[in-house]
Amino acid sequence: MAVFTTFKQESLARHLVMYDLGELHQYEPIEGGIENSNYFVTLDNNGQLEEFVLTIAEGVSFDEIPFFNQLMSHLFHYGLPVPEPLRTLDGMTNTSFCRKPTSLFPRLPGAHPVNLTINQCRTIGVKLAELHDAAQSNRQTRPNPYSSNWVNQTLDQVQHQLSKEDFVLLQQIAAHYAEFEQTPELSRGIIHGDLFRDNALFVDEELTGIIDFFHACEDFLMQDIAITINDWCAKTDGSFDDARQAALLDGYQTIRHLTDFELESLTTFQRFAALRFTLTRLISGEDGSPLKDPEEFLRIVRLLSP
Repeated sequence: MAVFTTFKQESLARHLVMYDLGELHQYEPIEGGIENSNYFVTLDNNGQLEEFVLTIAEGVSFDEIPFFNQLMSHLFHYGLPVPEPLRTLDGMTNTSFCRKPTSLFPRLPGAHPVNLTINQCRTIGVKLAELHDAAQSNRQTRPNPYSSNWVNQTLDQVQHQLSKEDFVLLQQIAAHYAEFEQTPELSRGIIHGDLFRDNALFVDEELTGIIDFFHACEDFLMQDIAITINDWCAKTDGSFDDARQAALLDGYQTIRHLTDFELESLTTFQRFAALRFTLTRLISGEDGSPLKDPEEFLRIVRLLSP
């Protein structure tokens, strides 16, 4: 469930007045995420109903929000299918609602892809490369919150939730990750950091939206590619669809050429990505009951480990 913060309709109506986009018609929670509270909001603008997305950031501070909104505005103006944060009457994209950082976005058309096609994988590869290129000129940055220090601390925290074999395997990957952090031969930049299928929208074969930039940060560009491949190209048994993966990489390289070293490091970064999402899922929820299944990424870890 994606909603952790609830409120009365009257409170939301008062909050939305600062945008002057119309009167609140209705709102409903968006199910499925595990980190922020998201709502579809419909406003009545002189008889015309318009749809928006209200995002209440649950794990992000007021100091961090400007980076995410500025990045999305930057990418939007570079022509990427990213929702531009809407501004209040006094020009602010960052607001406070229920005492938490809150933003309002236009609702983009489309739905999350389910039965992936080769063309959709190629398209997401192209747009990921365009995102990396456009983000190079972004004036703000954000350190990687999933550094090797975070990995090691979190791994110790969740040790009791893992089998001995899986814990040892994740420890080995964590040690390798710490070694890779200072690799100068690999390109760095602002990455999306969470480009799963549920953060992309399609109408048939057309990509209409890339959403949820709350994991964007400075990191290896190959890490972003690996995160995307781990979701878009994985089969249910943890193995990978070669055709989908080839299409995604081919699409990416129509915009940004990957060096031989980057391509050779792909499996390594897939392991790093699987480690990260295993850990973030293990610490989600309460009482040892993750909101999403970490086994999905543990299967990838086991499959890709030598």
